[in-house]
Amino acid sequence: MSLARRFLLLQLVVVALLTLAVSLVLFAHERGAVVERAEAVTRVLATALADDPYVLEAAGEPDPHSALQPLTDRLLADTELDFVTIMAPDGTRWTHPWPSSVGEAYRGDRSHALAGETWTSTERGNLGPSVRTIAPVRDEDGTVVALVATGVLLEAVSQQALAQLPAVLLVGLLLLAASTTVAALGARYLGRVTHGWGPEELAQVHSLHDAVLNEATEGLLLVDTAGAVPVLNARARELLGIRAPAPGPARRRPLPVADLGLPTALEAVLLSGASVQEQWFVVDARTLIVSALPARGALAGRGTIVILRDHTEISRLSGQLRATATLAGALRAQTHEHANRMHTVVSLLELGRDEEALGFASADMARTRILSEDLLAHLEDPFLAALLVGKTAAAHERGVELEVVVDPDVPRVPVSPADLVTLVGNLVDNAVEAAAANAARVRPVVEVEITRAPDDAPARDTVVITVADTGMGIPAELADEVFELGVSTKPAGPSGRGVGLHLVREVVDRWGARIEHVNDGGAVFTVTLPVPHDTVTGRVP
Repeated sequence: MSLARRFLLLQLVVVALLTLAVSLVLFAHERGAVVERAEAVTRVLATALADDPYVLEAAGEPDPHSALQPLTDRLLADTELDFVTIMAPDGTRWTHPWPSSVGEAYRGDRSHALAGETWTSTERGNLGPSVRTIAPVRDEDGTVVALVATGVLLEAVSQQALAQLPAVLLVGLLLLAASTTVAALGARYLGRVTHGWGPEELAQVHSLHDAVLNEATEGLLLVDTAGAVPVLNARARELLGIRAPAPGPARRRPLPVADLGLPTALEAVLLSGASVQEQWFVVDARTLIVSALPARGALAGRGTIVILRDHTEISRLSGQLRATATLAGALRAQTHEHANRMHTVVSLLELGRDEEALGFASADMARTRILSEDLLAHLEDPFLAALLVGKTAAAHERGVELEVVVDPDVPRVPVSPADLVTLVGNLVDNAVEAAAANAARVRPVVEVEITRAPDDAPARDTVVITVADTGMGIPAELADEVFELGVSTKPAGPSGRGVGLHLVREVVDRWGARIEHVNDGGAVFTVTLPVPHDTVTGRVP
C-alpha cells in the first residue's frame, strides 16, 4: 500500500474518532444544559408558588385539594413542568397529575423543605426519575404550613436533548467532511511527490541512492538558486576539503557556497548557475575538472548539478611521463653527441693523429666533467642536476647555448623530484624552442638561474628559479592566459600544444609557489618557491 493511501486511511480513522468524540461532547453539553434549564424552571416555579398568598390561604381551608388542583393543572398546561405537587407538612398530597395519587404520601425527600430550605435534586417518584425542587410555604409566623414540589421528568429532559441531536450530528458531519477533504488533498499531494511508493520502497530507494551517491568516485553536489548546497556526497567533501558536519540538525542544513572556502574562480562558477564543461581548477593540492549543468526532471528549476573529477593523479602521472620523456630526450641527445665525438676520435686515430685525438677526447671529457661537477657541487638535488646536464646537451644539439648559474648557498628546492623535473624541464624546453626559432635574428641563448632570494627581499627563505630565452617573447594578447590548457604561441603538433605551461602552473599551485613572466629580450619566467625552515638550516624535511 502506498504511503499516500496509508496516510489517507490513518487520517480518516483519526478524523472519524475525533468527530465522534466531539459529537459526544456536544451532546453531553447539550444534555447538561437542558438539565440546568429544568432545575432553574422548577426552582423558580416552586418558589413562586410557595410565596403565593393564594396557596397559603388554600392550605388553611378544610379541602385544599379543591382550591389548589385547578391551579396546578393550569401550571402543567402552561409550563414545561411534568408535575406540581402541593402537600401538607407530613407529606400528604393535596394535588397530583394522577388523581389516584391525591391523598397519598409524597415519596421524595422533605427534610430540607421542612427545615425552611428550598431544595433541588434528582429523585424517583410515581411518574419516574425527575429533576425536582421542593420549597416550604410559611405563614406569618414563619411556620411551615405546606410544601410545594415541582418537577420535570428525566425522560422529558432526554427528549429535549435528543431534539438537539440532529444539529450536533450535522456539526459532526461537517467536521468529518472538511477533515476528509483536507486529508484527501494531503494524500493526493503526498502520492504525487512520493510517486505512489510505500514507506518500505521509499526507505529502500533512499538507502540505494545514499549508497550510490557516497560510493561514487566522482564528486557530486547540487547548488540551489539561493547559493546553498543541499546535496553533497562524500567524494565531493573529500575533493573540496570540507569536513563532514556533526550529527544533529546542522547535518541536514544546506551549506552556503560562500562558507566552503573555495577558490574565488570556482565559487563564481558554482554561484553563476551557468553550464560549464570540464573547466580546470586547483583546490589546495588537487587539480579538479568541474562540469556543471542545470538540474532537470524532478529537480528542474531548483539549481545546478556540479560534477567534480580529480585530475591530480593524472596530471602528476602526465608530468612524470613528460619528465621521463624529457630525460630520455636529453639522454638521446647526449648519446648522439657522444657518438659524433667518438666517431671523431676514431677517425683521428685511424688517420694517425693520436695526439689530436687524445686532446679532443680530454677536452670534451673535461668540459662535461666540469659542467656535471659544478652542478652537483651546488645542487643537492641529483635529479635537477642530471636534468640540466641533459638539457645542456639537447640544447647544444639544436644550436642553442644553455647557460646554468647556481647560487653556491642555495638550499635544496622543496619540491618532489617528479614535480621539479616537470617544472624546470617544461620551462627549459619552451625556452630552447623559442630561442631556436629566433636564431636567425639573435644568437640563441637560454639562461637558467637558481638562486636564493636577495638579502633585502621580503621573504629571504625562498628559492628563485629564472629561465630566460632570446626568443620573440609572449604576445600581449596571450599574457593573461598563457598558463591555460591548450593555449600556446606555437602551432599544434601531433600531441597537442598548451600542455607544458599548464603543468608548470599546477606544480606551482600545488607547492604554494608563485610564477611570473615578463618580456625582456625574450620571455623571462621566474618561479619563487618558499623553503621550509628545516631546509634553510640544512635539514631536509
